[in-house]
Amino acid sequence: MRRLIVLLGVAVALLFGLLVLMYSHQPREYEVNYTIAVSFYSAEGSQSWDLGWMVVGVGRENYTMGVFKYPGAELLVFEATEGGRNYTAVCAMGRCFRDTPQRDLDVLNFKVTDIKATGKCRHMGYEGEVYRVEGVFDLLAEVARARGVEFNVTGAGEVCIAGDLLLWARERYVFNVGGRQAVFVVVINASKIGPYNEERYREILQKAKAS
Repeated sequence: MRRLIVLLGVAVALLFGLLVLMYSHQPREYEVNYTIAVSFYSAEGSQSWDLGWMVVGVGRENYTMGVFKYPGAELLVFEATEGGRNYTAVCAMGRCFRDTPQRDLDVLNFKVTDIKATGKCRHMGYEGEVYRVEGVFDLLAEVARARGVEFNVTGAGEVCIAGDLLLWARERYVFNVGGRQAVFVVVINASKIGPYNEERYREILQKAKAS
């Protein structure tokens, strides 16, 4: 269950950032390194750990590489665009598999119920706007109900955006399963911002296409 919550939390945290970026009208080229930390709270106790990191390149072609660590395992994700097509590979335990991001988003089906600007923010010398996002997992709840399981997940959080640059995200997800509740928190921070890296793009594209 914890691994499922980790995957959902990270995916939606990134999705929140992308939703806000859709409102940007200042395209440019850059590369950003992010750190990702998570916390899990339930009736049995709490746990916090550094989930991993990722590097994101935005430009004429986009690229992402992420390294996510779990107890006894490490998950690597490579994603890049080329000529209007998107390539993604997920690697674990020495094996890589092609993946389709759109399929994953369809399965998660996170429905945004509210998004609004709430104030100003500053991080790593950049000034930006804070956006608050709220939503629910519609499809997951429907699937659970069809199987006779009481299940729902709500999400809320804030992201800091400077133009078209995501500086940080603070996301909180509440899981209610069969009358029991668990809370999962994802914190993403930009740790380094630099120029677009053409060589890194080619390396990530090659790994994303090779699996």
